[in-house]
Amino acid sequence: MDVTQQAAIDKMMVEVLDGSKNEWGWSKSQLGANAILGVSMAVCRAGAAANEMTLYEYIARLAKKPSDKFVMPVPAFNVINGGSHAGNRLACQEFMIL
Repeated sequence: MDVTQQAAIDKMMVEVLDGSKNEWGWSKSQLGANAILGVSMAVCRAGAAANEMTLYEYIARLAKKPSDKFVMPVPAFNVINGGSHAGNRLACQEFMIL
């Protein structure tokens, strides 16, 4: 398969190679979602290299977004966990720094 056909490769991995389904759709329980994701990410990098593009430009092209203007993501850090799942009495679930 051609590495520039990201959607077709992803679909083939999920529907043909894995093929597992449950009541919500494709469950990815045979190969595992982490294995499928890793291969998909490698295919994406290979597609960018095959097109002699940076990875972020290639992903923008796959998403049909303009590549002339990019917005950098804002990093977020979870500094304190709270709520019932954290095993403490903090009323707020988490404190984040942006």
